[in-house]
Amino acid sequence: MSETTTFPTILSRTEALKYCRAEGIDRHIDLEPTDASIAPDPADLARIHQLIRGRKSFTVLEFGVGYSTIVIADALAKNRRDWEQLQPEPVIRNRFMFHCFTVDTSEEWIEISRNRMPEELRSFVTISHSGVSMGTHQGQICHFYDELPDVVPDFVYLDGPDPKAVQGKVNGLSFQCNERTVMAADLLLMEPTLLPGTMILVDGRTNNARFLKNNFRRDFDFNWHRQADVSTFELNEERLGKYNKLGSDFF
Repeated sequence: MSETTTFPTILSRTEALKYCRAEGIDRHIDLEPTDASIAPDPADLARIHQLIRGRKSFTVLEFGVGYSTIVIADALAKNRRDWEQLQPEPVIRNRFMFHCFTVDTSEEWIEISRNRMPEELRSFVTISHSGVSMGTHQGQICHFYDELPDVVPDFVYLDGPDPKAVQGKVNGLSFQCNERTVMAADLLLMEPTLLPGTMILVDGRTNNARFLKNNFRRDFDFNWHRQADVSTFELNEERLGKYNKLGSDFF
């Protein structure tokens, strides 16, 4: 595991609002609501959008539904538009081009997010519900979603679950303890089949990001940006072959 100096784009609130408006995200999301219990963070939304657009991502896996789901769908729609301009269209191995798969523990939030999703972006997103259970990895307590989307993403956004959604105990320990941080280990389960070049963006959850860093076995470039409170991982390995490529290989 190595560390690099490549960080996600860090924008001020003013810069982020400008970016979101220039990209038309404000058509889908009220960026400055006066009555929302959970208001969108323009800087977070702009960062996600910039990364997916800049990397020309094909398939996104998102842990935790929200405003981010709309932004991811918008970025993927624009990536598809750019892809369709390539002549001749490249041939790659991917059944889920330009699609976001989101998994969440809350049926209420899933319903809210489905209702928020603009009609023009709905075909770019599949949202699924799953419970989360406590488990262990190499003798360390952690948790896993019970049912994951059966995909190989090239971009992962980790912003779930709520620790209180984790069911079960190990030797009396649980994630119902207020002082215990989330410790998602799903990406360790998926690690062997991730494609070289895959990026993981962890929103906050610094203890979880460090847990992943210490347990990943492949060559990831890792970065923690204190100012933005995000961490990134990028799988730094040679491509597998001519059909196992990412969008950034073609643009």
